[in-house]
Amino acid sequence: MISFPIVLLRLFVALLLGSFIGLEREYRHRNAGLRTNALVAVGTALFTIISAYGFEELLGGQHISLDPTRIASYVVAGIGFLGGGAIYFQKDRVRGLTTAAAIWTVAAIGMACGAGLLPEAIATTLLVLIILVGFRYLEAFVKPSHASHAHLLHIQTTPEAQKQLLADIYEACQNANVIVGRVEINKLRKSDSHEGEEFELVCYSHGKGPLLQAIETIRSFVSVKSVQFEADAGP
Repeated sequence: MISFPIVLLRLFVALLLGSFIGLEREYRHRNAGLRTNALVAVGTALFTIISAYGFEELLGGQHISLDPTRIASYVVAGIGFLGGGAIYFQKDRVRGLTTAAAIWTVAAIGMACGAGLLPEAIATTLLVLIILVGFRYLEAFVKPSHASHAHLLHIQTTPEAQKQLLADIYEACQNANVIVGRVEINKLRKSDSHEGEEFELVCYSHGKGPLLQAIETIRSFVSVKSVQFEADAGP
């Protein structure tokens, strides 16, 4: 069995490398961000250590053999379920594939750390960051029309707003080819500028044209009192 300090070193390196990739995903407002990738890296590293060294004391028993790749192979198969949860279908497009692939690769990095292949794990992390960050600019150069921008919408409603309003806002954004990434609903008190609710939406669009189209439609809703937006509010 390897010493405890070596185990801690491998787990710490896995945590560090997984966090680097998780930070990039967090910066891009992806569901599987910092904590998810860090946990995947540390977990797979520990599984690999257990698989390779956790049952050495049993080798002295009769008719007992050890396959150090057994647990690791199940980790490779099982990580697909976690990655599959990051993939979803929206507006006739499959989304989350890059995040799922990042989780799958982070699992490999964690396993490499658990196996003691630290230089290989570090090199792979650098390559993954080059792909996630550098290739984004390459994609924007090859297909500039695919580059989307984040915007922040503040929608204030009247007290008589119906529950259907949020669905109508979603539909207006969808019809304008604007993607809604996150929604927060805040209840406005009497001490505020007015009663009602405020919807805060993080939206993504290819340019300001689709966003302005969605805003024009949302402003026409009876229950909407005002719409404000911050252009290019995200990365």
